[in-house]
Amino acid sequence: MTSKRASLLQGQPMLWGEHPWPFRFYLIIVCCLSVPAIGLCFAQGGTFSPEWIFLTITSVFVATVNIRLPKISSVISIGDVFVMLGLLHFGPGPALLTYWADITTATLSNAFRFRRNDKSLGRVRVHRFVLNLGCCALVLTVMDLSQKVIRSLGWESRLELVASLILMAVTAFSTNQFIVSLGISLSTGQKFREVWEEGLPLSLLNALGSAAAAGLLTSFYTRVGYLVFFLSAPIAAILYQLYSFYIAKYEQAQKHITDLNTLYLQTIETMATAVDAKDHYTHGHIRRVQAYSIELARFMGIGGEQELTAIRAGALLHDIGKIAIPEYILNKPSGLTESEYDKMRLHPVVGANMLKNINFPYPVLPLVRWHHERWDGNGYPDGLKGEEIPLSARILALADCYDALTTNRPYRSPMPQREIIEFFERESGKAYDPNVVAVFIKNLPHLELVGRAAWTCQEDVWQNESRREGLRPRQPDRAEPTSIYSGALNGDLGIQRSLFSILEFTRANIKSLHPIDIFAFIGMRLPDLIVFDTAIFYLANLRTGTIEAKHVIGDQRDVLMLRNLSLSLEQKLSGWAAANNQPLCNLPPFPDFQNHAAAQRPAFQLCAIAPMNLNGMVHGAISVYRHQHTKFSEEEFRRLELVASQAAVALSRTTDQEQANGFFDASTGLPSEYQLRLMFHQIAIDASKFGYSVAILIFRVQSQKDLRLHTDWDYFIRVTAGYLTDRLREAALLVRYSADEFVAIMPRSDRARAEALKRRFQDDLSNILRTVDTGLEFELRISVGIATLPQDGLALETLLSVAWQRMSGHQEVRHRVGGWSIPC
Repeated sequence: MTSKRASLLQGQPMLWGEHPWPFRFYLIIVCCLSVPAIGLCFAQGGTFSPEWIFLTITSVFVATVNIRLPKISSVISIGDVFVMLGLLHFGPGPALLTYWADITTATLSNAFRFRRNDKSLGRVRVHRFVLNLGCCALVLTVMDLSQKVIRSLGWESRLELVASLILMAVTAFSTNQFIVSLGISLSTGQKFREVWEEGLPLSLLNALGSAAAAGLLTSFYTRVGYLVFFLSAPIAAILYQLYSFYIAKYEQAQKHITDLNTLYLQTIETMATAVDAKDHYTHGHIRRVQAYSIELARFMGIGGEQELTAIRAGALLHDIGKIAIPEYILNKPSGLTESEYDKMRLHPVVGANMLKNINFPYPVLPLVRWHHERWDGNGYPDGLKGEEIPLSARILALADCYDALTTNRPYRSPMPQREIIEFFERESGKAYDPNVVAVFIKNLPHLELVGRAAWTCQEDVWQNESRREGLRPRQPDRAEPTSIYSGALNGDLGIQRSLFSILEFTRANIKSLHPIDIFAFIGMRLPDLIVFDTAIFYLANLRTGTIEAKHVIGDQRDVLMLRNLSLSLEQKLSGWAAANNQPLCNLPPFPDFQNHAAAQRPAFQLCAIAPMNLNGMVHGAISVYRHQHTKFSEEEFRRLELVASQAAVALSRTTDQEQANGFFDASTGLPSEYQLRLMFHQIAIDASKFGYSVAILIFRVQSQKDLRLHTDWDYFIRVTAGYLTDRLREAALLVRYSADEFVAIMPRSDRARAEALKRRFQDDLSNILRTVDTGLEFELRISVGIATLPQDGLALETLLSVAWQRMSGHQEVRHRVGGWSIPC
């Protein structure tokens, strides 16, 4: 008889406390109901004869040869045949003992069999064993009632036997199937119907077969006696061997198919990784989209392995067509031009054409071709609408967009969960299937966990390669300008006049201008050159590492709201554009205003940003915004870049005269402390990204008296600065940190290399300074302190503190450079 009881006897064992409380409550109910059933069975008495003992022994032997059916939780067992025989010939009490002996033997046999492969699977959980015993009592009680109902009808003996066996098989099967299926459902969370229907036809057919076998053995028993029970044992052994041989061959074939399928998916994944590595801004995108799509499909009720495998493969390959897209388009941080966007729109068709000659065993091509279709029919490439788009492609489209919104890009932060929900609620029924959106929002917290798990498990092919070779990974190609430079000069006489006035203003080289004056003049001319609703002139503050809105023009409400807006360099849109000297165009500007309350956040749709940088100096950025979703033209964008470049020229002159931000030291020409703080952040990011150490060296010029006011002090400092500048590698950064201190940051240098450089520098400086006629009666010394990133810390203040402690705490680092005793 086929039974699901093995589902509760095998599989990964769970402790009592690990089961959900509904299952534990259900088990208690079953055990409570089984107690009166047990009493009823033994109250009716029975015949505990030698024949019953032989029957039980045979049943115990047969119970050791259960055969598990592949891919379903049922097992084939002939032991239930003997339970029926015991009930027919010896009564419910002896039959229940036979049933329990059969269950106990099967449990121990299975535990021993699994223990040889995995000790955790070979453990017998008492609560599951008790549930099976209680289930036996309830099933046997139902079988006994079934045969009594048939006997009460008074039919002819042979008809009565057949009817009793059939009814016992059906009722026993139904009762066992219901009790165990409900238990599995409550324990695992599977739907009851799915568990009930698993292997249902085979289980029912085998139950009826067990009844037929019991009828035949009953006929032989009336003629031959109890020896017929022993004759059935070899038959059971033969059947067991035949089934074992078949199952072994089947499992061998399945393993071969599984291995081929694994190789197939690995090949697909390798193809997809080629695209993933090509697009540096979206690394890991396909892995996360795959994880989101699979989970969302399960929540949508897709449970078939064929459908899930199709989504798994389709999610990996959905962007395979990007292989044909130029790399500078994939990695362009600004909005795409019309021609570039047309090229990007080709990737679904290219991907589908690349894969059409591969005979996938599941529908992959629809996902690749149609994952950019929209619910309202405005998608591409085929303009499908509504239910015309396959459900799997609708799921993939939403997962693809969700990952794009939650990925941290250099020029914007991930969108918060609340804004993500608002976005998809707006797009429900427009871009995305409303049903998919509803399920997505309902299960968003779980999907976030799935995405984080996919992120932490992925490999960075660039990072691994760079660490193995000790080289910096190849950077993506720069986006080449697609507009003609002369296009910026196209326009009426007003445009020409405004451009010329800005040029003349910067050429005038007015010395007394303040940055606000420059922004005010250019701001008056900017509306003649570009159509916008609001423009912000950001000025860089290198002391705080921010850009600040110093001048705002446009709608009065926006002016009041955005005045004094401050953004971090390297963050948001405008901060990133300024720090990286990279213009951006036609991007949604919401990252710049994420810190505003929702009610006060400006409703801009698009922006264009041009950095105001000159000769590597960060001065700020000009950002223009539009309320309407009307793209800036290439000519407008080019004019904004021209204006920003002229503004940078004017700003560079104001800072040269006033030294307002203290970018460079006037005496040595070296960068100052502020430049150190600006550059250290990027140096630390690169060191973490590419896995190398950075050495920080502090050089302090010392004497027995304070000579910083001495007339020759600047000369000593310039000699020291000149030597260090000549000896340090080009990749190193040397700054004058204070009146008597220099700080050198040396990428790709560990502690041992730094110590060797320290000794060499001290020896060389000793020889150089001894030749200098200072006219001093005092000795000069140079002390050196060393710290390394990341071994001694990650923050600049921490590393400087460590270096200072080592410089002042160890006498051996205070090396005597030379003493001069020449009288003044």
